[in-house]
Amino acid sequence: MNKKLIAVAIAAAVAAPAAMAGDTTLYGKVHVSIDSFDNDADGTDNMQVNDRGSRLGVKGSEDLGNGLKAIFKYEMSYDVDGGAAITGARNSYLGLAGDFGTLLVGRHDSPAKVAFYATGAELLGDSVVQLTSSNETGGMLNIEETRANNTIAYVSPSMSGFKAAVAIMPGEGSAATGNDGLADGWSAGVMYKGHGLKAGLGYEDTDDLGGTNTGMTLYNIGATYSIDAFTFGGVYQNQEAAAGGAESDMYALVGKAKFGNNEIMALYGKTENNAAQAAASLAANGAGYGGREGDAFGIAVAHKMSKRTKVYAAYASKDVDGAATGMASVGSNEYGQGGEFSLGMIHKF
Repeated sequence: MNKKLIAVAIAAAVAAPAAMAGDTTLYGKVHVSIDSFDNDADGTDNMQVNDRGSRLGVKGSEDLGNGLKAIFKYEMSYDVDGGAAITGARNSYLGLAGDFGTLLVGRHDSPAKVAFYATGAELLGDSVVQLTSSNETGGMLNIEETRANNTIAYVSPSMSGFKAAVAIMPGEGSAATGNDGLADGWSAGVMYKGHGLKAGLGYEDTDDLGGTNTGMTLYNIGATYSIDAFTFGGVYQNQEAAAGGAESDMYALVGKAKFGNNEIMALYGKTENNAAQAAASLAANGAGYGGREGDAFGIAVAHKMSKRTKVYAAYASKDVDGAATGMASVGSNEYGQGGEFSLGMIHKF
């Protein structure tokens, strides 16, 4: 048989199941960087290649009639620069969507996290100038973000630019441990987008949840405003430990200018810990650990090569008052003292 006919037959056989699956999309993002780390604390300067939040996912929906849809997503992290390949589940859920909004059950970003990203203050996520500490090399600040297991969430439809979300999470424990209910953890958020303004307000309580990213309450608020080619704004987050009185505050100011396919970004952030958190940092890390407050600034230049591909150069500098190693917030995300230079590339598909 002609080789071309064989190839066409194989392609048709592979494509058939996908066609029968309805509205199903395979998507992903690959983000890698070449980084130079200059650690002022212990002199461990080095060069690295790092994966920065690469992911692979499948999402889709089915029309159920009368304006109702079944929706699903399964998204996983993928370690591009190492041998671990798939490294864990990201947002993964099954739900219903309609005029009433969206109801979903599974693993999902908390509404407080959604509200943080809705501000637009995270100008270059997963890079050395990000405001959170979610990837393998950390970020400029210790802003906490939760992706919770066992989430039951509702997201309202957009109403004049406003959208609200609320989620509850059972701890799946016992009465003895105090986390046997349906809402051992909960979070809520309000978001707005319109007229050049992006804003978000979120609250989260995981005191009784148990597990990772728990044992604290937090709230965050922020906004950015865009006019012509310029964007500027800020964000604030407060974290308070469930026990011991430890508390942290994080502030950030951001700005961005766009020139054709190019962007220039600048960020400044500050972390402050109260005496209880400073004492906890000292106890956990020993003498020479500042633990009270620190500053960070970053600058980045990005060039959009296409709708799906971007390259960038970024630099972040972090300084912790009186510290020899670093600083941690209530969320226990440390960042080292020194500078980081990064050349990165992002491709979405």
